[in-house]
Amino acid sequence: MTKEQLQTLQHTLPSLEERVDISSVKVDTDLPALQRAEQYLAQIKNPYAFRSAGIAVDIEFCENGKSLEQVVQSYLTAQKRIT
Repeated sequence: MTKEQLQTLQHTLPSLEERVDISSVKVDTDLPALQRAEQYLAQIKNPYAFRSAGIAVDIEFCENGKSLEQVVQSYLTAQKRIT
């Protein structure tokens, strides 16, 4: 997923039915962080708008905060430590 695609998705709010349920996303924790992030993004479709237990989740980041890439990598690294 390119930076431009992510920027477009950031401003897209799909319906609840169009969102991927995050519980269906499975990431191979044996892969390096970058490949885990790519695998996650391919499955979640829109990392800014997904579903969790039937609830629509919208993600926003402040301009001076961590990038989505940094947040996803931190999340996937933490998941690897848990499993």
